[in-house]
Amino acid sequence: MNTNRLLRFIAVGVVLLLCISVGAYFWFRPYKSVTYSAQSVPVGDDMATQIKKGTTICTTANVPAFVLNGTGAFTADFSATVKVLDVLDTRTIRVMTLSPAMFEPQSGNAGYLYLCTPLSEKARKLSDGTVVYGGNGYPQIITGQSYDVVGVLQHPWRDDPRAYIPTALQFKQNLVDSIDMQVVNDAARSFAEQAVAAGDHHMTAEPIITVDSKYVQAGKVEALIMIVTMDALNSGPVDAQPLIAGELQYLHDHGAAISAAARKAVEDDIAYWRGTIKSAMTDSSGTSYMIKIVANVDATGNINAGSLQVYIDNAPVGSNFIPAAQFLEDMRSGWVTVTQAYASAESIAAAAKAP
Repeated sequence: MNTNRLLRFIAVGVVLLLCISVGAYFWFRPYKSVTYSAQSVPVGDDMATQIKKGTTICTTANVPAFVLNGTGAFTADFSATVKVLDVLDTRTIRVMTLSPAMFEPQSGNAGYLYLCTPLSEKARKLSDGTVVYGGNGYPQIITGQSYDVVGVLQHPWRDDPRAYIPTALQFKQNLVDSIDMQVVNDAARSFAEQAVAAGDHHMTAEPIITVDSKYVQAGKVEALIMIVTMDALNSGPVDAQPLIAGELQYLHDHGAAISAAARKAVEDDIAYWRGTIKSAMTDSSGTSYMIKIVANVDATGNINAGSLQVYIDNAPVGSNFIPAAQFLEDMRSGWVTVTQAYASAESIAAAAKAP
């Protein structure tokens, strides 16, 4: 009996020791914290001082009164979602407007925000190199993130578009930076696969998908995405390609009747396309697509996958977004047919002249 009690006592002691050890581990265990260091932000002059120093082209005659005296009413004529490109000083932020495109085309949507309420003179530099700016009432301001701003546009402006932001209340974090964009990235990947397949190609490397800009406005998320694919023409009998098959058929039907010069001209064209097609089957080439994806998003940042719409910019200059489905259909229907190649060979033969 005494032996059994001793064994039970030892067992209970071991259990208690394990509990204490585990508890101590979780209580005193090291944890990974986000470390940061302070970073000074250049102090920007207020607008009145800039005018006095002559460091701006603005004058007291065309700058709104509330900007100069810090008080007074204002009528906002500028409202946009912007992406922060650079924080120049406590007063000035360089941005790209995402919606609406207020500054296009003079400066490619780039512009400047003047903050009537300056940022803090100290920023935080995180261990990963990210610099976080802020100030009384401002959200965390980080290069590359999107914000909704309201203010007054400087008139007139040419190469230096500028908007005055009255207070921190007119500078808000856009919802897009809290959204899980995986469904958008998946849609971009799907488009890349369809575009390559529509061209009778296959990918030879993973596509590079880069979100150029994104924002949320009026319950919709919109993202501009650059896609770069490396692909090659699907392999198969070269002479079975419609472009060559049509010209071969023409020679079969008329080769004996046409002149030697005409026959050679068609044969030379066939040889050229044989080499081009063989190269396209063995050598990868790069293709770039700029697409826009739009979808409904709720107030908590959840994207409705069923509402996704994909558009592609097919303009050689500027931008002209059309539905991706239309673009893919145009690609599929744009391939040369055997009938068209046959007619091309006939035209080549007719144009050939004897040496």
